[in-house]
Amino acid sequence: MGINKDLGLPFGDGMEKIVIAFDVDGTLIDSDENVYEHISMLMFVFYTYFKNIRILVWSGGGKQYAETITRRLGLDKYVWRFASKLEYAEIKRGRIIIAIDDVQDTRLGDINLIVRNK
Repeated sequence: MGINKDLGLPFGDGMEKIVIAFDVDGTLIDSDENVYEHISMLMFVFYTYFKNIRILVWSGGGKQYAETITRRLGLDKYVWRFASKLEYAEIKRGRIIIAIDDVQDTRLGDINLIVRNK
């Protein structure tokens, strides 16, 4: 079947579906300039080199706001979906979410990465 099974390691019948969800305010914009540069590089890497990762950009300001800002930044080519954070339950179905946000008490992701403020 596969090398993991042959080695006695955990294995499965498919790849986990992972969504990396980037917040807009305080993360993609209005954060340290270096944060934006590194996040855009991360988006490129996730989009280009990983089969089971989808990039989401969402905002408490709504789907349209998330899409407008992302297009303005030229990052829309990497994005699988734009959303309001209120769509969390729909997006979560069967997926692991890694949320990248500036809000320290966020719990929208299975894993929450908090951007260091200015």
